Amino acid sequence: MKPNERVRAVYQGRKPDQVPLMLDLSHWYKKNRNVFFNLSGFTQVEQGLVDLHKQAGAVCYCEMGGFYSLSADDPEVKLESRTDGGVFSTRITTPLGTLFEERVFNPDSYSYGLRKHLLESTADFPIIEFLMERLQCRPKWELYRAWQDSLGELAYPYAQLPYSGSGYLIARYMGVERTVFAVLDEPDRVQRLVQAVNACNLRILDALLDGPFETLIVSDNYDSNVQTKEFFDAYVREYYTTVARRLHDRGKYLAVHVDGESRGVLGWLAECGVDCADALTPQPMFALTPDQMRAEAGPDLILSGGIPATVFGAGGGDAAFVDCVRRWLDTRRDSPRLILAAGDQVPTEAPWRRIAMLPDLIAKYGKY
Repeated sequence: MKPNERVRAVYQGRKPDQVPLMLDLSHWYKKNRNVFFNLSGFTQVEQGLVDLHKQAGAVCYCEMGGFYSLSADDPEVKLESRTDGGVFSTRITTPLGTLFEERVFNPDSYSYGLRKHLLESTADFPIIEFLMERLQCRPKWELYRAWQDSLGELAYPYAQLPYSGSGYLIARYMGVERTVFAVLDEPDRVQRLVQAVNACNLRILDALLDGPFETLIVSDNYDSNVQTKEFFDAYVREYYTTVARRLHDRGKYLAVHVDGESRGVLGWLAECGVDCADALTPQPMFALTPDQMRAEAGPDLILSGGIPATVFGAGGGDAAFVDCVRRWLDTRRDSPRLILAAGDQVPTEAPWRRIAMLPDLIAKYGKY
């Protein structure tokens, strides 16, 4: 089977010849190939990243830029973002007020840390609600097809929705502490904001549904240490269930980017009809072993991930790396709903030889 055919088989509930390999090499590529990191994303095919995936033999599925653009249908609304001297800033201007966010590039972590959140308090919520009612989506499937053509059998691009209402607050624009206080002090205002963001996302989904993608991802960065079951039930469950149902009605699939503590989360996602839990990180970074993840998820939820950054990166030894990969691949015996990937992005300090080991490790330990 071709690499992307293996991924497709897993989503369709079929058993491939071996466990598929998917990697997010975008950060590794930018850091190690000295490519400028622009948070706005790629606007065209990045041939160096394509070539890197071909060297690694890994399917490319994310970080290919946005396959749509958003704009406001109101001349009084302005959306502005820019990168200047290592500072990425966002400004939203509406008749109700102006919001500003600032993120600063850190060359050591190779990431943009937040210096100023977009939302300071619930008093800012009406500005976002006003914006969400006016956002319009224009698909850019020409970019999707260009990546497909360049990657060939390594192409399985995920379409992507913006953060859900809960992810918008807690994982992105307000932060954990302020969001927790808002949930405790003003739950009705939080609920209105979440519903406004989710309603906008569902309109975006409607604009995308007939596109060429097979799987859509929601990148909410869920973590059950912070986002409890009560939080999930109040702010997340209904939305994920609705997105999954709309996709399934068109024969498409839903992945949710976890990238945190998955204990408890896997069962909740399965209950919503989510097809794949992405960026799963087992022990030693988080609580669950691969076997425990499968037990919590049940047999049908796709588990994608398996290699913690602490093991994949330069700080881990080769023996621990091989053992980690083997333990993840061993769960294929319980369910073929399995993809080998990094527990998010491949760490920028990961030795290339370790990335290059993965196809041989799957050939040795991951065949059906």
